[in-house]
Amino acid sequence: MQARIMPKTNISKAYYKQLVDKIEHDPLIKRTTISVACLVAAICVLSGSLLWFTKSNPGNLVQTNAVVTSISSSKTNGIGAVTTFITFNFKTSDGVDKSVRQPANDGLRYTEGQNIKIGYHPSNPNYARNLNDNRPNQLSVLLWTVPFILMIWLTFVALFRHHKRQVEIWQAAEAADSDD
Repeated sequence: MQARIMPKTNISKAYYKQLVDKIEHDPLIKRTTISVACLVAAICVLSGSLLWFTKSNPGNLVQTNAVVTSISSSKTNGIGAVTTFITFNFKTSDGVDKSVRQPANDGLRYTEGQNIKIGYHPSNPNYARNLNDNRPNQLSVLLWTVPFILMIWLTFVALFRHHKRQVEIWQAAEAADSDD
């Protein structure tokens, strides 16, 4: 906002029209701010997508299918937390049968005989990772919410500036004793 009109100040109608024109042509949100917000939003969306992709497609593991052979639960710490473990069998690319026991992912249900997607390291097939969980992690979801938060923030800034702008126009109209 350019000029401040104080109450009980007299201004000409020509100056009033010039002031109103200047106020109305001042953008609610500057283009550079919108550009930066769009850039930050794009970076957050792409970063969240990349994190989600790398979780389900690790580059150095050989992916294959495995069969769940057993499901067991046991206490894993001193306070009595119960962890569910799954044991799955798979065949390496060399044709060797392997069996691996691993904690089950929270929120997923497994049954004996179920086929799951796993990844194992070629030089150590005993290291296998369950890739069946393709849900996005919390950081990805957090990064994906950033554009919406920016959009809501910029909306409130625009509404606040619009109100402030209207108050200035009303004060200028009162000072110019204008009915416009």
